[in-house]
Amino acid sequence: MSERGSDEVGYRIERDAEEQARIEFQALETARSLAAEFSARLSEREARDRLPFEAIERLKHSGLSTAGIAISRGGLGLGWPALCRVVREVAAGDGSVGAVLGYHLMQTFHLRREPTPRWHALERRIAEQRLWLAGVVNPRDDDVLARTHGDGFVLDGRKHFCTGSGFADLLTFSVKHRDTQQAGFALLPVDREGITLGGDWDAIGLERSESGSVGLEGVYAGADELVFERDDPRGRFVTTIRGPVNQSLFTNFYIGFAVGALRAAKRFIHHSSRPWLHSDAPTASEDVLIRTQFGELWVMLESMIALADRAAERMAELLAAGEAYTPEQRGEAAAAVAIAKAHATRGGLDICTRVFELMGARATHNRYGFDRFWRDIRTHTLHDPVAYKLLEIGDYALNDRYAEGSAYR
Repeated sequence: MSERGSDEVGYRIERDAEEQARIEFQALETARSLAAEFSARLSEREARDRLPFEAIERLKHSGLSTAGIAISRGGLGLGWPALCRVVREVAAGDGSVGAVLGYHLMQTFHLRREPTPRWHALERRIAEQRLWLAGVVNPRDDDVLARTHGDGFVLDGRKHFCTGSGFADLLTFSVKHRDTQQAGFALLPVDREGITLGGDWDAIGLERSESGSVGLEGVYAGADELVFERDDPRGRFVTTIRGPVNQSLFTNFYIGFAVGALRAAKRFIHHSSRPWLHSDAPTASEDVLIRTQFGELWVMLESMIALADRAAERMAELLAAGEAYTPEQRGEAAAAVAIAKAHATRGGLDICTRVFELMGARATHNRYGFDRFWRDIRTHTLHDPVAYKLLEIGDYALNDRYAEGSAYR
């Protein structure tokens, strides 16, 4: 592949293939190393009660927080498939940290909605200052309302959750103009007067992700801090990629949780499990039934990874097309992501549940916290019912229809 520059909206690789492969390999190795470090600190269940500020700082200083920012603006400039693998690896080590990283990268990626000079300036600032982003954009909540005030706007409203808000320097808010109902996004510093973090996240999974509510009361946003969606080629592209970009990252959360569960199970079986009394195997790792069941789960994991990687490649093609994308490109990419996500949801839940059957009763001790993998995937997958994802896939496979774009597809 020849060296190409990055266009205004698309996703171009800025270095030659050999150099790109080297940088992406290094990023993945860094992610694996950090994941192992994060996982080791979660060996005691009470570690979940400590918020992972140190882990977030490690990600910032490693450069992984700039994975989706262009090289020319100080980032790593990873291709989409490599970025997804990085998120997957971190999620395997610590589900909460992996999810928070994914949401941060998601928000940096969606800066493409900004006018080009501001987008580029924001990327430079984020890379230089190692700023952390989170998005107050959950679409099923009533939107934050904006009213015109002088040269800017005043925002009021509340969102029930925002993953990673407790670590963020900048927050993205989805808004609607109170009078025109035009949709838009505001990017504001977390310490802007009138912004309140609820600190009320209390789910069974991703407990350390600081995903509580966010309120706004009389919050000022300058004219350059709030961008309304536009119906032009650039605006349509930025809008149409939002759903599959998010869903692609979510898919890799789930695979990461499953990878983490199988890695933990492997270590436990080798060092702590005992063969069943009716087995003639000398160790649990030699028990024929444990080997068979581990193999079954491994096949499931490999198929999840294959579909996710295929979806990431389709996404890379869509992103590279930029404003010149076709409805077919968008439809095929979104379908590939939906297929991968549905399979990762079902397969990940199965793996994170059945690993206990391989490890035995000792593995349920609270000090190990092995239930965190199931709790993390169970919590996040409920935000987008897999039954509706299967409906989209069925319509695609049976009736040759692409799902209409939305926040969830």
